[in-house]
Amino acid sequence: MKDKKLIILYILMLVIGFTLLFSHSSSKTDDQIVEVQTEQKKSTEMVTIAVAKANISARTIITPADYYFKTIEVNSNDFNKAQYILSPSQIDTYVAKNNIEKETMIEHNFIASPSSPEYLALSLKPGEYIFPIDIAKEDAYLLNNLKTGDLVDIYIIYGAEQNTGRNNDNLTLVSPSRNFSTTNIKPLIVSKKILFIENDTTNTKQNSGQINLVLSNEEIKLLRTLMINSTIVLYPSNYTESLDDGMIMLGEQEKNWPLSERQILNYKQINKLRGN
Repeated sequence: MKDKKLIILYILMLVIGFTLLFSHSSSKTDDQIVEVQTEQKKSTEMVTIAVAKANISARTIITPADYYFKTIEVNSNDFNKAQYILSPSQIDTYVAKNNIEKETMIEHNFIASPSSPEYLALSLKPGEYIFPIDIAKEDAYLLNNLKTGDLVDIYIIYGAEQNTGRNNDNLTLVSPSRNFSTTNIKPLIVSKKILFIENDTTNTKQNSGQINLVLSNEEIKLLRTLMINSTIVLYPSNYTESLDDGMIMLGEQEKNWPLSERQILNYKQINKLRGN
């Protein structure tokens, strides 16, 4: 009788043991199923991001030559697309805040927008200044056809007039000329970069907007002095890159004006310039 009770007890223990074993195995399988389902919920997508084509130095105004777009597969749940540059409009003519290494995926916080105060500070080199030039409504084509980073040349319009009076054969230079046949243009400062453009959308001003150039102190002295009583015009530049010394087209004597008392223009040069 005692042996029968022991056998029954062993059978019960075996039944309980198998029950716990299968219960644990079933629970483990359920956990694995949940993990698989979770993995399946993590979706991926293809994203096209701007990548540095070569090392980009701080203060560089970025052009399409500095980057390319690369398509990569990312986890939709973990990847923040808003952090990166996804189109050319988000990077062209922006300035690099710091050095960007080659093959780095470019983020928004790596660069500064042309409309930001930070851009102005970063894009200027030592000795460079922002100089605004008002654009008359008849010259609005400049605002419509030029953009930040483009280059312009600055000319003076002038002509020579005969002085009237007894025994007076001298010529006087005036700007602008009152006679079409004697009108000349002379380059004063060439290949200067546009830092940013301001359009007047209100149409309440005489001017249609402003073009803000990067000029040196010497260039500003020359240009600002001539603007007092002469006509200055801007044209899209004939150059392909910006020149630090934009007064390269002037003679040595003219480069020193108005720091000295020498004339910036003289009659001997007029015949060579006529018809330009």
